[in-house]
Amino acid sequence: MFMNIPPVATQFMQLFHVGYSGLSFFLSALFWTHALAQIPAGLLIDRLGILRSLVISAILCTVCSLAPLLAPHNLGLAIAMRLVVGIASAMLFLGIVFVVKVLAPPQFLARAQGIQGAAFSLGTMVPYLVLPFFEAWGWVASYIMVALMPALLLLALLWTPRAPLRQKTAPGNNVSIWLSLKSVARSKQLWFLGCCHGFSFGTITALGSWLPTVLADRDQNNGPEHWALATGVVLLGGTFARIGGGEMGGRSDLHKLLTRLVLGISLLYTAMALMPGPLTTLAAGVCLAVFCGGTYAAVFVLTIRTTGPGLVATGVGFMATVACLINVLLTLLMGNVREYAGSFGPALLVTALCTAALYLWGRRLCRDGSFN
Repeated sequence: MFMNIPPVATQFMQLFHVGYSGLSFFLSALFWTHALAQIPAGLLIDRLGILRSLVISAILCTVCSLAPLLAPHNLGLAIAMRLVVGIASAMLFLGIVFVVKVLAPPQFLARAQGIQGAAFSLGTMVPYLVLPFFEAWGWVASYIMVALMPALLLLALLWTPRAPLRQKTAPGNNVSIWLSLKSVARSKQLWFLGCCHGFSFGTITALGSWLPTVLADRDQNNGPEHWALATGVVLLGGTFARIGGGEMGGRSDLHKLLTRLVLGISLLYTAMALMPGPLTTLAAGVCLAVFCGGTYAAVFVLTIRTTGPGLVATGVGFMATVACLINVLLTLLMGNVREYAGSFGPALLVTALCTAALYLWGRRLCRDGSFN
């Protein structure tokens, strides 16, 4: 549901009569509410329960993904439904992270989170592999395809062990909610982890959204559609990196691993900004996706450890809020810089500087013993 638009971006621009700037707002609409709903969704899951939260959010995602087909040319309706899907997907995402935490054996938690992250990443690849076959009707297929994903999740709940998911819910009075929010908001570790996830998950999203255009800008003979399959390969690299990151997370210091990967992300952004041709840019993009994918398990395991057993959904929700806001800003930055500067280079360099600063912050936290 995050990547169903970019493979047929040209069709949507023609459908709504907008340019790259307008498309960036359409793309980012889901992420605004997905970001802002993370903390309320975490509080709700801690009080409503995982199972009911999953059912409600999956139904909302299915219905609202199909609703734009009622008035295909209505940009307002399309954006409104993307906003609702963003709210529902926030609860859906946190519910899935919580399911993995509840059902996975503790000694394999990093591996399980890595596999869950890889499944998410595989889902982002599906539109790139499938939508080109629908040609002019790709935009219709993108709406239908994204509705099938939460519908299949509802079906999968029939074979999921449901007893462990009916856990005791947290108290819901105003004092407890305020204390929960205060506890997570004052954690500098969660702020750092949110920024790390924002620049890694946000990079995967930005690559999925804009990499075909980046490559087309450096290829005088082909348009973005020609590079759709190559973008799928880049996302596949991020998928396997999430599994590999989960394996490495079980055998190494998670915080040191995370900071080193962030440094690599900064260097690869710089390389992408300076690469002259499409093939070298694509190679840097593959490496960038691998480094970003490798951070996934470390971020979520460290978040779960930092928040403690009583506030997992709330803590993950806060961390994901920070991450999603960065993701939105990256999406808007790429689209608007391309629209008004005519090149993605300045946006790539700005992102490289930001991730370099994040690496230095992580080194300081490591010296302070904040994650010990």
